[in-house]
Amino acid sequence: MKRHGIERQMLAVAVIPILILALLLEGYFTYARFSDRDRALLGRARLIVRQLALSAEYPVFSGNQGLLQQQVDMAFKHKDVLSIAVLDADSKYLAGAGDISNVNEYEFLEKLSSRDSDLIVYHEDNNAIWLYQSIVATQIKLDDLGSGNAGDLPNKLLGGVFVEIGKDRLNDEKFEMLGLNLFILLLVLTATVLVAMRMSRRIILPVMEMSSGVRSIGEGYLDTQISGNKIQELDALASGINEMARQLLQDRNTLQQRIDDATQELRRKKEEAERANFDKSRFLAAASHDLRQPMHALGLFVGELHSRLDTQDQRKIASKVEESVEALSSLLDSLLDISKLDAGIVIPQMQGVDIDAMVKRLAQDFVTVAQRKNITLHFRSINATVLSDPVLLERILLNLLGNAIRYTPQNGTVMLACRLRGDAVRIEVRDNGIGIPPEEQQNVFREFVQLANNARDRSKGIGLGLAIVDRLCRLLHHPLSLRSTPGLGSTFSIDVPRTLGIEELLAEPQAQVAASYKHDRLENLRVLVVDDDTLVRFSTAGILESWGCSVSVAEDLQAAAGRYTDASFDLVICDYRLPDGDGLMLMDIINEKPGIPPAFILVSGDTAPEILQAANRCGVHLMHKPVRPAKLRSLMLFLLKKRSDSI
Repeated sequence: MKRHGIERQMLAVAVIPILILALLLEGYFTYARFSDRDRALLGRARLIVRQLALSAEYPVFSGNQGLLQQQVDMAFKHKDVLSIAVLDADSKYLAGAGDISNVNEYEFLEKLSSRDSDLIVYHEDNNAIWLYQSIVATQIKLDDLGSGNAGDLPNKLLGGVFVEIGKDRLNDEKFEMLGLNLFILLLVLTATVLVAMRMSRRIILPVMEMSSGVRSIGEGYLDTQISGNKIQELDALASGINEMARQLLQDRNTLQQRIDDATQELRRKKEEAERANFDKSRFLAAASHDLRQPMHALGLFVGELHSRLDTQDQRKIASKVEESVEALSSLLDSLLDISKLDAGIVIPQMQGVDIDAMVKRLAQDFVTVAQRKNITLHFRSINATVLSDPVLLERILLNLLGNAIRYTPQNGTVMLACRLRGDAVRIEVRDNGIGIPPEEQQNVFREFVQLANNARDRSKGIGLGLAIVDRLCRLLHHPLSLRSTPGLGSTFSIDVPRTLGIEELLAEPQAQVAASYKHDRLENLRVLVVDDDTLVRFSTAGILESWGCSVSVAEDLQAAAGRYTDASFDLVICDYRLPDGDGLMLMDIINEKPGIPPAFILVSGDTAPEILQAANRCGVHLMHKPVRPAKLRSLMLFLLKKRSDSI
């Protein structure tokens, strides 16, 4: 239903009753005046007919045609007379004027039962009135005294007079009268509308101003003020609105001040948290760098030591040393992973991942670890392909399984189960371990938080596993959820989107990896090792020489540039931090030389985000200390294969 404004409604209320009243009065007075005119015309017509009938009595009686015609002509000169006809008692035409063709149609005279002097209006329409008046001879009785008394004698019918009175002038007058009345009605209505509009605007304009002011206040312009009004009620309403706006403005300013203060406080705390997080990252980077230097040398020395031992007992002791180095390296790797994720340089490589194959690999990796604690492992896989980064997804599951086995008591159970859930695959890691209280379920994803390791037992890690899982899940957009009950165990769930038809995509990387291992010999490879730490420099050279490489060493950037100028190399292994520069500067010097540049490996014990980002921008392969000999050998083979393919 269409809604009208207050102005139109007020005009309608003011004008419609007046319009109805005016129409009724106009109709009534017009009808009355038309009736008066009709009666006046009829009265004048009767007067003309009677006068003519009386004046025609003698000429008809005496048979004086000339006098009769003269009387007819005189009557014909009256206004609105259209025709006159005089007939005798036998209905024969005696005299007339105007159009007398209608005389023969007066047949009803012959049917009159008695002919007297009554006036008859025998026909009337919108154009004329036809009247008939009998012509009678008055009988006068003379008594003995000579006085006449006509009342006792019957009148003698001599004939009749027919007169046609036209209505043209009357109709014209009615039309003019109607037009004048309508014009007056229009003037009255116009004046009424103007007066109503003027009166309504005295109310409407202030109301509209108030409406606009309230709308502005609703839009937030609380300094809006509404002017006063001469109407007492509207002035009171305007004052109330102004007071409301003033109070709202005061409250908003107070609230805004509180918000600004809270925002400043939050910004200050955020900056403090960012500084603290930055300081933490710098501390972790510096601490890990200082630890990685000796760990890196120790790992290389242990790798070289394996090739020089003769007895089984010696190899067993070396294996124990290597296990300790591996455990410490894993702790440092966790610190490195956190630094990489905080630096934002980890870019997921989304592709199809065979869930069944990944679950089988995980089962093989953890069966020995679970047997040490007599924990039963269950794996329930499905034949499905998901869209994810295979390396990062496997790292998530490795951390969850390792965490579940670590916090499940002996003779417990750990399960990794996969099931379809709509367009995704839900991967769950369940255990019947100690469980996590509800109030701590968010805290377990923070760094260095361990709920059941107050003694800081290193066999239970350092509290970074779940923090890495949480960051990786957010990076991959894989929703992570936790359900846990203290004393009953925990369930970690990950939803990974499904994908189809990617078998050919999975086959290509496997073929490339297989091809890279065809060239597994490093004899006579010319390698330049650059490191300012003497222990690291000679331990790296020792392991490379045990692989058959020809090794040259340098302790700083200047010496390395001189070595490279004097000889050509197939591979350069350089520490990032050097006394007179960094490893990226050496790579720039090498790239400026003509010819094919050697393969380049950058090694660093510093996990600062800036170093990770710089290496990523330059496209150089960065390895963090301590470097495992097997990993170093694999990367060397990969880079040399890539270099040989480009020649």
